[in-house]
Amino acid sequence: MLHFANGDDQFLAMLRGAWKVLKPGGLLFCRLASTIGMEQQMRCIGGRRFWLPDGSERYLVDASLLGELTEELGGRLMDPLKTTLVQGQRAMTTWVLQKDA
Repeated sequence: MLHFANGDDQFLAMLRGAWKVLKPGGLLFCRLASTIGMEQQMRCIGGRRFWLPDGSERYLVDASLLGELTEELGGRLMDPLKTTLVQGQRAMTTWVLQKDA
């Protein structure tokens, strides 16, 4: 659901809310829309909101932002970022963090 955020404030509120209720040792598993691997096919319409080739409008992350957020949250990346390109229509990235005790 994070890629349906209206902007940075809503995205960060949803992410921080989920992180806050996660127990120490717990995993945050996110599959969210990104620009990774399709940077040239996305059209920015303001901030991190983009028009995608599939005709949808979404809030998109990139590897740099996910790295910054991993540090900010104090999480540990449990698996390298993995991105699936969906037939040239959108990119879906998997981000898995563990909350330290």
